[in-house]
Amino acid sequence: MQQSIACSQPGKISRMEIFSKKMNAPLTFDVYFPPCYKNDVQMEYPALYLLHGQTYDQTQWQKLGIQTYADQLIQGRHCIPFLIIMPYEQYPYRPSAGNTFPQAVLGDLLPWVEENLHARPQKSWRAIGGISRGASWAMRLALQNPSVFGAVGGHSLPTFNSDLKQLPDWLEKIPRGQLPRIYIDIGTSDPEVSSAINFALVLNRKGIPNQWHLNEGWHNMEYWGQHVKEYLDWYTLNWKAPADS
Repeated sequence: MQQSIACSQPGKISRMEIFSKKMNAPLTFDVYFPPCYKNDVQMEYPALYLLHGQTYDQTQWQKLGIQTYADQLIQGRHCIPFLIIMPYEQYPYRPSAGNTFPQAVLGDLLPWVEENLHARPQKSWRAIGGISRGASWAMRLALQNPSVFGAVGGHSLPTFNSDLKQLPDWLEKIPRGQLPRIYIDIGTSDPEVSSAINFALVLNRKGIPNQWHLNEGWHNMEYWGQHVKEYLDWYTLNWKAPADS
């Protein structure tokens, strides 16, 4: 009975901070803890890492309603309980070259989450995605580190200056069977639409499976808010809840 009552309650979001050796500075992040979350060595959770856009912070995804949709998925038994990790990029206007933020996400944050929050330490139980600048980071992290993330999403995807040229090399280095699932979407009126199209064209020319969505809309919160539920449905596609006996 207590378990049932606990699971009927919504998940919660907490702010945390660790010291990042990669950045030599604190790294702040918000964590969505699902209904029924237990900090228990017997429990392990999939983890979704969501990166924010350039003019936003780690609360961007929360303002889009990510907690509500995650609660609905879990409480409706559409997927097993999972964590959402939303790191804050403190200096979002720094050039990508030599930037230590993605190294901090991969080398500091991810291991800490798996050690302290009982996230499952397997590729199939990790996913990463982002909006705008966060989408560029997500694609770079997932495609340069194909053994880490099982799925990657780029929402309103621009590209850093050199990434489109380097993309064919990234793809050729990924071992057969190690490709993550890939999702790209953008609005037809988005100023970055050509960048996203060109990125998807490279994937297609290389025969890389991907989900491509060209929707009506701009590069703004209204657009992402219209599609955030679709994003979450896709990220959790392989994290199905067991059928009731």
